[in-house]
Amino acid sequence: MNCYICQNSTEPDTTWATFLVTKSRLICDDCEQLLPTISGPTCPICMKPTHDAKKCPDCHKWSEHFTKDPLKRNISLYRYTPEMKSIMSRFKYRGDYEIIHAFESAIQSTYKTHFSDHQTIIPIPLHPSRQQQRLFNQAEAIVQKLYQPYHTNILARQDNAKQSKKSRYERITSLNPFTITENPPDKILLIDDIYTTGTTLRQAADLLTNYGAKSVESFTLIRS
Repeated sequence: MNCYICQNSTEPDTTWATFLVTKSRLICDDCEQLLPTISGPTCPICMKPTHDAKKCPDCHKWSEHFTKDPLKRNISLYRYTPEMKSIMSRFKYRGDYEIIHAFESAIQSTYKTHFSDHQTIIPIPLHPSRQQQRLFNQAEAIVQKLYQPYHTNILARQDNAKQSKKSRYERITSLNPFTITENPPDKILLIDDIYTTGTTLRQAADLLTNYGAKSVESFTLIRS
């Protein structure tokens, strides 16, 4: 089998000793080293690395901005290194959908560790024209690796502006790009690819809580 990131073989040389115990791997050892997981003390809200595992200054500011932070907690898997940035560029902007398979095991194990099957899963939606351009929604691709029911008919996106082209200030002060298409359930888990400033997730969470959701958490592949 070939690695989903570099396409090199993931299989060791086959011998009688390894023939019956070797399992197919989705990613090679070299590429696995390029996917650094988040470790050490982190902010309990957004998972930003900290020295003391206390709430980070950014999340304090969000609490002041919203009076009460609508996002209860975010869990992320990986750090946004230059190598990861390159991998995600291939995935999101160059249509290399197959890369998502490399993260499958980590996505599933993290979900089982931190979240509940009682939460309604909602991938952060793309604007229809953006999804047509990319051919798939990267957040929905992540959700599909959970093999759990999910909903795409609760939240819709009406703003087509690229978040990656906005400055930090522009992201934080931008108008809410989402609309609600039906009343949300009590407990929601939002899925997205990258947590950068937290604006997108909080705008979605704010709208959902305003329409009746009691708890909104998020699961992202990467913490920038």
